Amino acid sequence: MQRFADQDIEAALKDIAPEATLDWSNSDALDSGVYTGHAAWRAFMQARDDALGERRFETAELLTPAADTVILVGRVQEQGRASGAAVETRGATAWTLRDGKVICLKIYQSSDDAFKAVGLADGCCSYVKANPLFGRLQ
Repeated sequence: MQRFADQDIEAALKDIAPEATLDWSNSDALDSGVYTGHAAWRAFMQARDDALGERRFETAELLTPAADTVILVGRVQEQGRASGAAVETRGATAWTLRDGKVICLKIYQSSDDAFKAVGLADGCCSYVKANPLFGRLQ
């Protein structure tokens, strides 16, 4: 995630399998959709970098419910390049790995949705939701 925040697209792609899927379909943003392959990831990240200047990620929690799955719960703060408007988003992402590379990244609007998607029971990770920095991530 830090490489995305640093807007270092090529470095970020080194950790992503060539045919990996970026599933942004749960996003409320205009670029909501599913992107497959390095060219699509690059175009997605470049468009975001062009529209949004400064970016900061804050991780509330990293969970590894399975050897090939990572759940990141956190907050992203960005600022529009043209408007200067500040944007803050809270939610979660599920990262699926194979052979040390990301094969799928899927965004969720809440930690509950991400936990359910990977088969974690309700409440098993309630300490994440209680983090005072984020409150209940719904």
